[in-house]
Amino acid sequence: MHPDRPFTQRELARATGTDEGYTSRVVARLDDEGLIVRNDTGTIQPRDLDLLLDAWREVYDFTKHHVLRGHVAARSGDALLRQLCDGLNRASIPYAATGLSAAWSLGRFAGFRTVSVYLQQEPSSDVATALSFREDARGANVWLVVPNDEGVFHGASTWNGIHCVHPVQAYLDLHAHPERARDVARELRSEHLHWRAGD
Repeated sequence: MHPDRPFTQRELARATGTDEGYTSRVVARLDDEGLIVRNDTGTIQPRDLDLLLDAWREVYDFTKHHVLRGHVAARSGDALLRQLCDGLNRASIPYAATGLSAAWSLGRFAGFRTVSVYLQQEPSSDVATALSFREDARGANVWLVVPNDEGVFHGASTWNGIHCVHPVQAYLDLHAHPERARDVARELRSEHLHWRAGD
């Protein structure tokens, strides 16, 4: 999210909400794998941003999140996304769209049928009813995702009226999504994750 800025381990621990011991072990592993460089000032930064993102994508496992698959009646993916997000806003439930729906909001990359959003906790039955969400994996067009790590919300922002995960998170998640998700991931990376100076 901050490609040109070096960080201390303490800053990384604070930003990610992890303890400094755990952060130190992660940094040591990244250093052993040649993915970061240590500066004279004691800060660290990626050696090669593309290489780091590729390594992250290889080990990232979307299935570790808790995914409620279900159905909400809507005439199109875009209409479904707006309907679902409007319902979450009315219920004052924080969310962040990801996958194909985030890619659509970020740049209209491709039409989609499946809407996926991160929620901080599983919705109550009352909320599910208010959203007209019926849990059923068969023919699911909505994925309500309770993450195993709150880090998925880091850098989230609003694009075209939809609160979305950061493009890095959307890119990682797309590799576990259906439809044209892999093609969309390549397009999203080309448009939003090309690491220009000052981005």
